[in-house]
Amino acid sequence: QLAGVGFDACVWELWPYLTAGASIHLAPEESRLVAARLRDWIAGSGITISFVPTPLAESLLSMSWPAEMNLRVLLTGGDQLRVYGKENLRFAVVNNYGPTECTVVSTSGVVSPNSKHPKLPSIGRPISNAQIHMYL
Repeated sequence: QLAGVGFDACVWELWPYLTAGASIHLAPEESRLVAARLRDWIAGSGITISFVPTPLAESLLSMSWPAEMNLRVLLTGGDQLRVYGKENLRFAVVNNYGPTECTVVSTSGVVSPNSKHPKLPSIGRPISNAQIHMYL
């Protein structure tokens, strides 16, 4: 868990895992803000699913990761994702979007690795039992 309890993402970092009987791992303070340290902590701690705020996720997605690790899914959200993961990532990247005033997450979608794609990554599709209306 990285988000402070005052940040809406904390809900996504705690409740789904607790209701499924999973463990919650609290990232050490010295690892929370430095991408390389966070990557090493995630890989070394056997983390399988992690939520990381978008700016930190963008740094993590540009890095090389160990070949042997347990991470299966890296969830991100909180801002517009502007990068794709490297082609050789061994975990899925899920981009979440949702205004705090309405819900923590309104849309969600897997971001395929594609560093040469000219557009920004998709914000995904509406979550179950939700509709979105976008005005451009």
